[in-house]
Amino acid sequence: MEELINNVTASATYSGDLLAALYVMAAWTAVTWILMTFVRLGAMNEAGLTPDDAKHTDALSVLPTRPRQMADNYNHLFEVPVIFYAVVLAILVSGRADEIHMYCAWGFVASRVIHSLWQWTSNAVAIRFPLFALGWILLMVMIVRELLAVL
Repeated sequence: MEELINNVTASATYSGDLLAALYVMAAWTAVTWILMTFVRLGAMNEAGLTPDDAKHTDALSVLPTRPRQMADNYNHLFEVPVIFYAVVLAILVSGRADEIHMYCAWGFVASRVIHSLWQWTSNAVAIRFPLFALGWILLMVMIVRELLAVL
């Protein structure tokens, strides 16, 4: 019984940290949208494009590199991070939040923020891919730990 109480207490201790990582990831996505919108609208205006010209993204290929990179990055924030949200919520529901999950979650968020900043600027894939891979590895640690816990 004492072990169960200790596990519940530890999970409650780290639940707030996991939720905070989830909220920061969501907030980063919102910040990315705001910045991308301003940069993209400015570039569209300079290129003489109207909002109707954006009906199909291929029409935006005339925009400079930076607004396109920012839009690509915004789209990327709806790929792997969506799995992150689901995994974090599953961990919270299961009551198995712990220090390892907390470090992995925050590492994932940090890797995605750095990945975004890199993609917006240099966008050299030789650096961007390891940042992407690091986030995936941290997420996979979380997934495998939970998979082992339920099997």
